[in-house]
Amino acid sequence: MARRQARLILALAFFAPLAVAEVKAKVEAPTTYVAGSAMPVRVELTADAQGDAVPAWMFGTAAFSVDGKPIGERSSAEVELAPHQKVTIEIDLAPALEGVKGVEKGFKLAYGTEKAVEIVSRMPAKKGLDFLGLPVEELKNYQVLLRTNRGPMIVELWPEVAPNHVRNFLELSASGFYDGTQFHRVSPSFMVQGGDPNTKSGNPATWGSADGPRTLKREFSAKSHARGVLSMARGPSEDSASSQFFIITAPSPFLDGKYSVFGALVEGFPALDLIANAQGQASPDGTIKPSSPQRIEAAIVLVKGAK
Repeated sequence: MARRQARLILALAFFAPLAVAEVKAKVEAPTTYVAGSAMPVRVELTADAQGDAVPAWMFGTAAFSVDGKPIGERSSAEVELAPHQKVTIEIDLAPALEGVKGVEKGFKLAYGTEKAVEIVSRMPAKKGLDFLGLPVEELKNYQVLLRTNRGPMIVELWPEVAPNHVRNFLELSASGFYDGTQFHRVSPSFMVQGGDPNTKSGNPATWGSADGPRTLKREFSAKSHARGVLSMARGPSEDSASSQFFIITAPSPFLDGKYSVFGALVEGFPALDLIANAQGQASPDGTIKPSSPQRIEAAIVLVKGAK
């Protein structure tokens, strides 16, 4: 096989493979960085029909640069890819970023020599906060980042509307309860529902039946179930809400006054739509049980407005 130096044509995006000549690359990375939390990136490289010689540093942390400076050492070694060979690389950039000055203010992240993408840095809430005991005025200071395998979503919370639902959601997020749970019921014309602990490893037949550590009394309001609104699932009893929640994908006013609305999506509608359009098994009510995971990798409490 004739060796030649590959021309890497790359982009930083969520699930947007490039269709280009020579080496094909798809890079998935969060657009929000939270100090002390994981910063997972995933790279897929695919050689063309002739194969390619790729710099070895493209397979590690050194492939990334912050504000134009590589965050690792770049050697002259090469790795040969066979014709049509595909290589997947998964890296947590968080340990390397912790040693980079100024990342807490936001930065530009690039893979290889390609155009950089703006990364927003957000401040996490202090560990050990008793969210269940916080007064309403303090609850207003927090948002929640839902880092999913389909992209990030950030929700603002409405403690003046449903204070106990907000307290519960913040506590479950901060404790890691939601980490690894899946959106088990989705619809582009209705909502996506998640928060069931059974979706971490339980039998799919049980998804949608489990609760969290507490149940909540209803906090119904005049807030409408508009697109992006965060509301709480419940059983037949109006006072049976627990951990399962849903995010509205299309206006659903028939839910108004029957379910406790407690927040709304402020960032991440592309991720919401990807989850909502997942393929899978249809249910009698028209919603879909996804055949592939639509997972919350981590739920992280953020300080509102702090960057």
